[in-house]
Amino acid sequence: MRVHRTCHHCGTTYGADKVCAKCEHKRCKKCPRYPKKKTPAEKAQQQKEKELEAAKVLPKKKRVLTIPSRNGGELAYQPAKQRVRRTCHKCKALFIPPTATICESCRHIRCTKCPREPAKLNKWPNGYPGDAEYDSETELEREVERSRRIWRKPRTRVRWECEECSGIFLDGSLQCPRCGHAKCDKCIRKP
Repeated sequence: MRVHRTCHHCGTTYGADKVCAKCEHKRCKKCPRYPKKKTPAEKAQQQKEKELEAAKVLPKKKRVLTIPSRNGGELAYQPAKQRVRRTCHKCKALFIPPTATICESCRHIRCTKCPREPAKLNKWPNGYPGDAEYDSETELEREVERSRRIWRKPRTRVRWECEECSGIFLDGSLQCPRCGHAKCDKCIRKP
C-alpha cells in the first residue's frame, strides 16, 4: 500500500525526499498521512470481519467449462451420459431411437429377447421395463402370419423358337439372332 504525506504548513504533498519542495519544512509527526494509521482496536475488528467472511458458506455457482469451437462460438462441457442401444433379435437392426418399441425394418415388437447394450442383467434379469414377453400373444400372432402358406401362381418364362433355324429369340427382340428372320405367327411359342 502506498502512503502519501502532506506538509502541515503549506499542504503540499511530499515527494521521495522528506523535505517539502515549497516551504522546505522537514517532515514531522504533525504532517498528516493518507491513509490514516489504524489503531490496534481497528486492526482486531478488521481481522474478526475477515474470519466471519471466510466462515460464511456462500452458494457456489456451477461453473460451465467451455472451449472455443472450430466453427466459431464455444463448446460447453457436458457430463458423460451412458448410451443405450437396443437391437432386434430377429433382424439384428438397431431400434431407432433406443426408446422405440417397434423395429423399423421387420415391425417386430421389442421383447425380452431383444438384447440391450450395455446389459444390466443384475438389475433386470427377466427383461427391461417396457419390453413385451417373448411368448406374448402379439408375438405368436405375428409368427403365425409369417409362417402361413399362400398359394401363388407359378411364374413361367415364355420363349419363342424360330420356324426356319430353330434358334431362340432373345427377350423382347423381334428378329432371330441366327438367321435374321422376323417373328411371325408360324414361330413356335414355348410353353
